[in-house]
Amino acid sequence: MPAYTETEERNLRVVRQMFGEEPGPDDKSTLFAEDGAWWNGLPMIPGAEGVMEHRGRDAIRNILPSQNKGRGLLPGRDTYRLETCRAHDVVMLADGDYVVRQQNFTAETKLGQQYANTYCFVFRFNEQGEITYLTEHWNTWQAHRVLMNNYDVQPARP
Repeated sequence: MPAYTETEERNLRVVRQMFGEEPGPDDKSTLFAEDGAWWNGLPMIPGAEGVMEHRGRDAIRNILPSQNKGRGLLPGRDTYRLETCRAHDVVMLADGDYVVRQQNFTAETKLGQQYANTYCFVFRFNEQGEITYLTEHWNTWQAHRVLMNNYDVQPARP
């Protein structure tokens, strides 16, 4: 088990707050610096189609499931039932101003599909303990296939 500095422990705590594992603000965008940014690899956020870097708390609030009430990525698309969202096999490491979190994520979608994906988040913090940049890595093909195509992959029949 690594021995973390006070700053690293604070940063780890903020990340746990972000994921609802420790008490924190209801509005998770306030964990970010005012001009903080969240990079998301699937540019299909309502009102920000084509955008991958969401800068500022208002833009970040727009992509937080707890703030946007779990709406679909685009109208007519599937999304998670928030009460079914679970993180598994979580690994977190801190080094100075950075925290890396890898997790497996499962949920049931509003259309009843089972969704599973692996995510890796890289957080960068400022001296005040606010998130200045979050990079979200994940299997965007899997998310697109389940959440946007809304059909199962069918095996060939001999």
